[in-house]
Amino acid sequence: MSVFAERTNIVDRGLALHKMIRLLTYALGGEGWLNFEGNEFGHPEWLDFPREGNNQSYKYARRLFYLAEDQSLRYRYLNAWDRAMNDLENEYKWLTCSNTV
Repeated sequence: MSVFAERTNIVDRGLALHKMIRLLTYALGGEGWLNFEGNEFGHPEWLDFPREGNNQSYKYARRLFYLAEDQSLRYRYLNAWDRAMNDLENEYKWLTCSNTV
């Protein structure tokens, strides 16, 4: 996910699909939007809770919330997308508009 790595169709399509899904759920969400605090950015490797099979290690039992702010990673584009969607809602208020004409 480094911005210095060569772009690939798989990553680009994955980012585009993620943005489309978020926009669709945002637009159809009614009067609210639930954001998971960067949880989608937080597992760059994998999530593995302490157990016998990994010697009760906490090494992968964490979320890395700083990833969205790291300028060398493409996660920042997803964070910017969320910010843009929120700014658009603040300007046009489609989530809070009434159905009356």
